[in-house]
Amino acid sequence: MDKKQKLLDLIDRAGKGSIEAAEQIAEGYFKGHFGDKPNMEKAKKWASYAAKHGSETAEKILAALD
Repeated sequence: MDKKQKLLDLIDRAGKGSIEAAEQIAEGYFKGHFGDKPNMEKAKKWASYAAKHGSETAEKILAALD
């Protein structure tokens, strides 16, 4: 599965309520897995969503972004 398809699958799962998928999206954007370089704006968006729903991983990403 290529990066784009993986991202689309994760977005689909996150849209259905998967907090794990949302944190994987945030981490992927933070580390630059879904493009040529990290996308901190999108990482923050997804990490904020996941953190609101109790994701400790997402909270760590947000802390690293601040």
